[in-house]
Amino acid sequence: MIRGKVWMTSADDRHLMSVAELALLLFVSKTYVSKKLLRKHPSRPVPVRRGRVSVLRAKAEAYRRKRQRIARGALRELARVSQEARLYETTNIGR
Repeated sequence: MIRGKVWMTSADDRHLMSVAELALLLFVSKTYVSKKLLRKHPSRPVPVRRGRVSVLRAKAEAYRRKRQRIARGALRELARVSQEARLYETTNIGR
């Protein structure tokens, strides 16, 4: 594979993820990854042969961990607000 002008060895392949693998990891579409995420996220794509792009596996997994941490915090906040509003108290629906 090519990284810039230097040929990469096959050992470097395991450190890369394709757009499809990244989409599976993040539970999003390949289109979202290629058109949105790779353009604005700091993990720049690495060009490889035949016009395909890949990303560094370590950066992709770090991004996933960061997004999971943010999502868990938002879910905790939602649960706290819902509990304060007493949304989970028993109601007389159906009685």
